[in-house]
Amino acid sequence: MSFQLLDPEKGIFLSEAGSTNTILKGKEFPPGSWILADFQSSGRGRKGKTWSILGEEPFIFSGKFSSDSNLSSPGLFSLYVGVAVAKTILSIYPSASKKDLRIKWPNDIYLNGKKVCGILIETEKEGEVWDWILGIGVNLFGTEILDYLSDAGFITDDENEKGRRSRFLETLLPLLNDAVLAISDGEKRIEFINEKLLWKGETIAWTESGEQKTATLLGVNEEGKLLARTSVGNMVEFIDSPEDFRSLG
Repeated sequence: MSFQLLDPEKGIFLSEAGSTNTILKGKEFPPGSWILADFQSSGRGRKGKTWSILGEEPFIFSGKFSSDSNLSSPGLFSLYVGVAVAKTILSIYPSASKKDLRIKWPNDIYLNGKKVCGILIETEKEGEVWDWILGIGVNLFGTEILDYLSDAGFITDDENEKGRRSRFLETLLPLLNDAVLAISDGEKRIEFINEKLLWKGETIAWTESGEQKTATLLGVNEEGKLLARTSVGNMVEFIDSPEDFRSLG
């Protein structure tokens, strides 16, 4: 299969947007287009959740890829994008390398236990062409977190690391294209994901048919599925995270 990648020359800069993903779904924006907004009033997360803008330097981005067929393992898309974002963070912010950076399956980045990035992948199909709308929201710099968002954080609160949004964008764009090429070529990047996987080795819990289930989180397989083992040795395979998916430590 082949992908049409993001074009550095097809960027759109907006001072304000409702949802950059929604805008980019418009047919007037061809594959390869991307948007960077200063503010987003209706940011969306997975399963109808919202994404709140935090800090003095939010990174609000959407990009449109296209492919000539669907992926055999579509769950890898979000994970490989997460790797690209993680590598960008570590490249641009020296302070981040001193923190505990983790990838939360299937689509978030955490630093020192705080969520600093959310990723949303949406697909649309017309004929034999698949459009992949990729949304990325990152809290780059800030110092104040609202009480009701206590699990959120910033990549940095260091004044010396302010003003790096443009560098973040310039580094991220080629890494996103590289991630999509890796998916297209069948290149394996699961090792990095498992090294950085949040809650790996911990007991996780979720509700199934009204009953709480628990298992030990083992890692992510080559198809992007999450694997866990119950106390009696049964393997559990997730293709998506349950609503109340959590760690018991």
